[in-house]
Amino acid sequence: MRNLTLSLFSVVLIATIGLGWLFDNLYNQYGSPLQSNQKDNITLLEQVGANIAFSLNKGNNPEEFINNWPKNTTYQLKLTPLSKFPLPTKLIEELKTGQALLLETDDSIDIHFYISGSDQLLILSAAPTNNDDSNHLTGFVLTSLFYIAVLALMLLWLTPLVKRLLALRQAAKTFGEGDLEQRVQVGSIAYISDLETEFNHMAQRIEGLVSDVKLLSSAVSHDLRTPLARIRFGIDTLQEEDDPVLRKRFEQRISENVDEMVELVETLLNYARLDQTMINIDKAAVDFSSLVKNAIKNKATDNIHIEFICPDKKVNVYGDPSYLMILVANLVQNANQYCQDKITIELKETKKSVLLIVSDNGEGIAQEQRQQILKPFIRGKETKDKVKGYGMGLAIVKRILQWHQGEISIANSEKLKGAEFTITLPTLTKDKAV
Repeated sequence: MRNLTLSLFSVVLIATIGLGWLFDNLYNQYGSPLQSNQKDNITLLEQVGANIAFSLNKGNNPEEFINNWPKNTTYQLKLTPLSKFPLPTKLIEELKTGQALLLETDDSIDIHFYISGSDQLLILSAAPTNNDDSNHLTGFVLTSLFYIAVLALMLLWLTPLVKRLLALRQAAKTFGEGDLEQRVQVGSIAYISDLETEFNHMAQRIEGLVSDVKLLSSAVSHDLRTPLARIRFGIDTLQEEDDPVLRKRFEQRISENVDEMVELVETLLNYARLDQTMINIDKAAVDFSSLVKNAIKNKATDNIHIEFICPDKKVNVYGDPSYLMILVANLVQNANQYCQDKITIELKETKKSVLLIVSDNGEGIAQEQRQQILKPFIRGKETKDKVKGYGMGLAIVKRILQWHQGEISIANSEKLKGAEFTITLPTLTKDKAV
């Protein structure tokens, strides 16, 4: 859910800070032209008033100039004694230095200038520019646009998320109704891609468990029924037999059938334990090339030639060394059982993965059987009666690969003409090597 959190945080930042900054700039640039015009007009009035004050200060009769000023114009002039105009001392000092004093009311804008020659104030009055309605309308429009933009941005972000969540809900509903092959299509814009991926892994896991239960039930019902029937037949025959030699032979057969049942039960229990230990894998950096060499050494026989091809440098993977040893040992044991006299094991390393290729010169595996033999208690039809076992080796290999995010593919070897198993494991990255 980290992508969802980061994307939500980014959207909130963009919506609040980014859009706020954008609309502030728009308002400052386009929203208050009347205020800008008013400032320009006041500046112009200050210049005009300063010139008039300068002229009145040089003239002999400023009152006559004021009386002759038109009364019906927008701008009015008035003279008043400084002593009758209540002002703080600081403002009076600023006026005497030539600065203008601006006073604004609801009715007018008054600009005051000091006439030093007559110790009077020249007051230039103008009507204020009424722009309140315009400013309110502009602010309302920009505020509305801001909230609309925030809503649009949130909807733009939420729409794919809602669609993905609805698809995930529908997939979960369909899966719960019994369609165990139901999966979620992980899209490119993945706010919840990790959640969708975990759902697919969970669905794959449940489907595998259900399939295993069915296969185990079928295997138990078949493989246990046969030795039980032989044991019952042997006991019935033993009760009727008085010959010591024949009784001993029947007893030996019953014992062998019991051993076969014990072996089958142990196989079932080991597979169940293997499934339960999925959450207890202790992963670390593993020298995979040395591990493969040890597995070959343990499984080597005099009548089978095993050729091992590997890089000169060390090949490392990230995983549990004990389970990786079981994985390689099962592959080598499987090749030993089904080959004629030769096995080739090749180890390769690419930028993203490590490949282990196990080939033999046996009869090979038919295309339609390659996925089936990876399931527990499934063996090749042609070799079912030739090789002893319960068909658990490759099922264990597949399960261990699932724990290590690895893959297995089956083909026929072009060189040896037998079966070829290719194992793919992720390479050891720097962060995992630390």
